[in-house]
Amino acid sequence: MILPVMSLQGLVDATAHALGGARELYGQAPAASGLPSTGGLQSLKTDLSASVDSVLASWRGGGGEGYKLAGGNGVAALSDVVGADNRVGPLVVTASNESGDGRAGMNNVFSDTRSGVNAIAPSTDTPAGKQVLVSHLEGQLDRAKALLTKSQQRGQMLATMIKSAGSGYGGAPMSGGMPMGGVMGMPAMGGGMGGAMGGTSPLSSLSARSGLAGKLPGPSGSLPGRGASARGAAPASSAAKIPVGEVSFAGRGTFPKGPAAMSEAINAALDARGVTDPVARKRWHDGYMTLTGRESGHNASVVNLSDSNARGAQMSDGAPANSSRGPAQCIPTTFAGYHQPGTSTSIYEPVANVAASMNYVMDRYGVSPDGSNLASRVPQSNPGASPRGY
Repeated sequence: MILPVMSLQGLVDATAHALGGARELYGQAPAASGLPSTGGLQSLKTDLSASVDSVLASWRGGGGEGYKLAGGNGVAALSDVVGADNRVGPLVVTASNESGDGRAGMNNVFSDTRSGVNAIAPSTDTPAGKQVLVSHLEGQLDRAKALLTKSQQRGQMLATMIKSAGSGYGGAPMSGGMPMGGVMGMPAMGGGMGGAMGGTSPLSSLSARSGLAGKLPGPSGSLPGRGASARGAAPASSAAKIPVGEVSFAGRGTFPKGPAAMSEAINAALDARGVTDPVARKRWHDGYMTLTGRESGHNASVVNLSDSNARGAQMSDGAPANSSRGPAQCIPTTFAGYHQPGTSTSIYEPVANVAASMNYVMDRYGVSPDGSNLASRVPQSNPGASPRGY
């Protein structure tokens, strides 16, 4: 599929259509605890066996022997079917659980996509902000594609296992797999992000939407897309210095606050920095939820007017020039020196502020790109350590 050059909203809608089709592959899996027929078949086997065993000794001749033979064959056949049920039943439960897990994972992709779009939207009036949004959309498409691939592989494996386990049924070979059909019934994302994909294969559509950045018009044709080096745990550091004079103090008081909004902003900052590995994302996300909670109470508009940094000329936001600002409490020189390309130049904008802070701790404290030593190197991010500046 070749996507035409489209508007920013068009890219959001195209991503939503692809994710919508992928989500529809996961139906509402029934809560399975085994096969409902097993109990009845077991009872029938028990009753038939008791009947055969109780044939009166007075039943002489071919009638008695014929009944015992036919009854014994029936008991043996029921044993085969009950045995097959006992082997297939747990696999059906596994298939149901796998379907539920896959659906929950796709729900998370939808939720994170919507949250990221909402968090990044205030900065999309600039080319840099548009690039952050495009990187976010590409990252979520990558997650959905990986989830579908994993589910497909698990479904094929379970189908083979169920077919083998059902050998005791006799007759035509069984077919089976994960219950992935149907419609989830999950509400569509707001902001023009609902809809389905029509007849296009969701997995092929997700693949076709790699390189979304090349489809977005910019001031000189198009914005650069994410290169392959940006994918994975994280680049070593893609920070780019900007002059301190270019740091903006605009937007204070306009950004959403609270843990939910900060979680969205941290995820968007990780997207901007190219962090796609789920384990690395969780380390950074959880650490920065602790850090921003301690530094600003998850409030992007906070300015520290009482510490030693609060000095210098009064700026347009009414605070001294060198004051710590934003969710991660960056000072302007740190924000400028570790500014993440593609993010806002406003020190209050949560995505830009958090991304700059992440770049700073990697350089200043030697935090690993995968965040594995974040808690030990930056105690302010460690909920088990006493709060302290960083």
